[in-house]
Amino acid sequence: MSRNQQELSYSAKHSYQDISAARNYEKDRYSSLFGRYIYQREQNAVGALVDRLPGGMVIADCPCGTGRWWPVLARRASRIIAIDISEGMRQYAVDRAASMELAIEVTSGDAEQLPLDDQSVDYVFSHALTKHLPVPVQYQVLSEFSRISRKGVICSFGVFTHLNYEFWRRRRLVESYPVLYEELEWMATAANLSIVDLKKCNSPIGTERTVLFKKMSSD
Repeated sequence: MSRNQQELSYSAKHSYQDISAARNYEKDRYSSLFGRYIYQREQNAVGALVDRLPGGMVIADCPCGTGRWWPVLARRASRIIAIDISEGMRQYAVDRAASMELAIEVTSGDAEQLPLDDQSVDYVFSHALTKHLPVPVQYQVLSEFSRISRKGVICSFGVFTHLNYEFWRRRRLVESYPVLYEELEWMATAANLSIVDLKKCNSPIGTERTVLFKKMSSD
């Protein structure tokens, strides 16, 4: 395997294929006391940025997972295109979509090469994906999100500060790829995006931030 192929190989691309993983996903993460605390922080951070969008938006949710973010996105979305590489997640999401009043299309797709045309949606939403991706893949994925969006992107990233870097280093997490804020800015510029705002969406010493990007001028 070449060095470039090694960089592009990561387990998140192949995880959660079985529908049983989808059924247990939310319970496993949010049923404990700490899990409920993280759930509320995520809801607050994501909700605050989603509420800044205009109404009536077509939003791509990638990866859609179980569809757990659809009630929040529905506050501004007229339609959701839900994309996931995992067959198990899609099966679960289809059942959830049937219970939503909002029009939701669930489809298969890889975030590195999305099955949508340029500027085919208003916004792309993505939560808890990029932190698991090698940095070169983060660049590719954010560029794909920008390519299919007309207005912008809401996406979570692991972002280092002096405090959380030391905590992250000591934990020696596998397949965890936070970036410096400066690199996040470079990533955005390379994708024809600019950072509007970012909010913490996990514990105070965690790295994850929800980021609102807007499309830059094509001139």
